[in-house]
Amino acid sequence: MNDLQEQLKDLRDIHLPDPVSVWPLAPGWWALLIGIPLFYFILRIIFRRLTMPKYKKLALSQLKNIAANFAVSKNKTETAGEISLLIRQALVAKIGHAEVAGLVGEEWLAYLDKLSKTHAFTQGAGRYIISAPFEKQADIDIDELLSATKKLLGKL
Repeated sequence: MNDLQEQLKDLRDIHLPDPVSVWPLAPGWWALLIGIPLFYFILRIIFRRLTMPKYKKLALSQLKNIAANFAVSKNKTETAGEISLLIRQALVAKIGHAEVAGLVGEEWLAYLDKLSKTHAFTQGAGRYIISAPFEKQADIDIDELLSATKKLLGKL
């Protein structure tokens, strides 16, 4: 028994491991820190696309068709007329016939500027949507007009 007691004296006490450190974070925590905000923004984009009004989707799609048709035909007068009609149709769908139908000329352009929060219609290429459909040859920057129209439709 004496021999056993001597052997027990050589044993050391139980030592606990060091406590787990908070830093550096484990890979799972990094995945959560990056994944949750990313997931939130992806859901937000999907929600916006799903809840986008149908008239807005159709108007943006039609604007792409108008741009593609212009690339083929190069007819600025016809394109300006189509854009003017598209804007009027989109606004009638969103706001209503009573408020939009009576607007013409400078009043119409000022209303479009107010909606788009730019001066692209009263001072830029957007001016031509009131006169170009009635001209034989119009000198219009169609790319600028398409850009202004896209901004306007995006704000609806």
